[in-house]
Amino acid sequence: MDVYQIVESGVLDNKKVLVAEDNPANQLVLKKLLKKVNIEPVFAENGQEALEYCKSDPESWDLILMDCEMPVMDGYTATEAIRQFEQEAGIEEHTIIGLSAHAIDELKNKALSRGMDDYLTKPIERDYLFQTLVDYLG
Repeated sequence: MDVYQIVESGVLDNKKVLVAEDNPANQLVLKKLLKKVNIEPVFAENGQEALEYCKSDPESWDLILMDCEMPVMDGYTATEAIRQFEQEAGIEEHTIIGLSAHAIDELKNKALSRGMDDYLTKPIERDYLFQTLVDYLG
């Protein structure tokens, strides 16, 4: 699906996406991309904030975009903590998509083994991001 088809179908309208990303430039890019498909993201500056968002209102998020390398708590550790919280609370797992500047199989495998559902590399390719969102949220 292209952007026009996604918007016209409404498949992503009002989906609640938490973005854990520490870089302001990357936040701006992701915000603009997500707005194109009618998603108003909420941003966490690091993995610890993302974990706190999930714990405080776990039903609020349809999907989490998780940068793998962040200060305070990285995305790998945050994902493990979120998965542990979900298991202990007996709630459905959130879809977590890892984001990284590294297109290395070893790091993708690390992300998936830590509990992420998928892995995208930066710079984010618009159409691939949108198709991934449709695959998980559509």
